[in-house]
Amino acid sequence: MVTTLSPETGADPAGRRPHGKTAARVGVTFLVVALVGLVVAALVLFAWMVNEEHFDRPSAEFDELASVIDTLPGVDSVQKERWVEAPTFSNPTSWMAVTVDQAGLPGLLDAACTTGYPDAVLWSFHVRTPSGTDVSVNGDSPSPSAVSGGTRCPDFGFDAVEVVDELDRVAPGLAVQPARWDETRFAFVEVEEARSAGFGHLLPLVAHAADLVAAAGLDSGTVVEINSSSLGVAVPPDEGDRYLALLTELADEHAVNSFWADGRETNGQARVQIVAPETQHAAIEELLRASGLDIADLPVRFLEQ
Repeated sequence: MVTTLSPETGADPAGRRPHGKTAARVGVTFLVVALVGLVVAALVLFAWMVNEEHFDRPSAEFDELASVIDTLPGVDSVQKERWVEAPTFSNPTSWMAVTVDQAGLPGLLDAACTTGYPDAVLWSFHVRTPSGTDVSVNGDSPSPSAVSGGTRCPDFGFDAVEVVDELDRVAPGLAVQPARWDETRFAFVEVEEARSAGFGHLLPLVAHAADLVAAAGLDSGTVVEINSSSLGVAVPPDEGDRYLALLTELADEHAVNSFWADGRETNGQARVQIVAPETQHAAIEELLRASGLDIADLPVRFLEQ
């Protein structure tokens, strides 16, 4: 028996598919491509957000402000950037970094306080002093709409001029960044750590902690925190002399070249961490226990040199 197969329903005698199915496939392909494009765009946008990608938004007014700052006495260099970020690409951020000598700092601050530039500015000042101290301070000045009137001075959280003057006097040759990290602490972060080992060069900050707090115009109960690769301590106002005596003896008599103890937890536990020769460990721990400091009873961990 011969069986005759009829053409598939909806297909022409030549076997071609109907236009409707072709259109549907094209539509699905277009949808897939569009979805892939959206995913790629979302990933790119996310990468921009995570990496804080900057997209330049130049401004003639900002360029003019930079030109004015660059002509001020004592100003050595000016860097600037004005940008927007994903995902809104709006509300440009204006940042200006100025290198200035100590004598020129007050004039620079006056110009920053009285600028007619209409947006908020993030300021970074790098101040060089006659004694070879390099001081970096960061602050921001609000936009005119954010203040009721008067000046728009950069807010550093302390008196920058007086602190620079004091650092020039008591800590020649250091490169530090003073900063307010919270309401109770005044921090000094070592910016350039070119020294091979040891923390002796940072001890003037411990010795003059109270003087630096007073120069900053802060409450006398403020804790001074010193943060570097070789020293991390938080010095309360009533423990400065004892901290200085302990650290001096550790460095001079027991070959301690790194010491970290700020009273806060590391990996879930507050502790003192020290780098020193193994032969000195017992004497160091005994000295710490007898110091009378708040950290005297914390566990001690000796790290490899």
